[in-house]
Amino acid sequence: MKKYIGITGTIGSGKSTVGEILRRRGMPVLDADACVHGLYRDCDDLREKLALTFGPECLTADGVNRKFFAELIFKDDSAREKLESLVYPYLTETVRKFFAENPGEAFLEAALLHRIPEVVKLLDQVWLVDAPAKVRLERLQQRGLSREDAERRIEAQGDIAALWTGCSVPVVKIDNAGSLEQLESALP
Repeated sequence: MKKYIGITGTIGSGKSTVGEILRRRGMPVLDADACVHGLYRDCDDLREKLALTFGPECLTADGVNRKFFAELIFKDDSAREKLESLVYPYLTETVRKFFAENPGEAFLEAALLHRIPEVVKLLDQVWLVDAPAKVRLERLQQRGLSREDAERRIEAQGDIAALWTGCSVPVVKIDNAGSLEQLESALP
């Protein structure tokens, strides 16, 4: 029996760590962020649509101009929505293929899972990884982000947990305020 589980949470919550734990356990995990960057690099149709919509300066030889998009989408919700409307159909198809190729349990790690309703419809469960804002801020600064940039990114994502309240897909909250060992033992 197949079971598809989405792993999500705000920036710095530990969703990628959960994905790594599952990979070490031999479970198939698709990283949506890595998929999107692969699409930016390899999908000529998407690259053409991005250049037409945002101008050729949004592209690089190996993907997209991350600085260009970071500055644009954190300031302009309509630009973010336009970018998502171009990218998400390709990502949804990639997720469908991944699930079709993986019998049994398969996982999708995606920060903005709530913004991809066609993918959410494919899921049997969502694991919402969460940690206090102070912990997430410290983690982001340890990754090299300035305090200001980390705070801006946390604020831009808002309260993802609230978005999953009342969802038709069962949501399991995973607390990641402690150690790696505590996180591993908290996983279902």
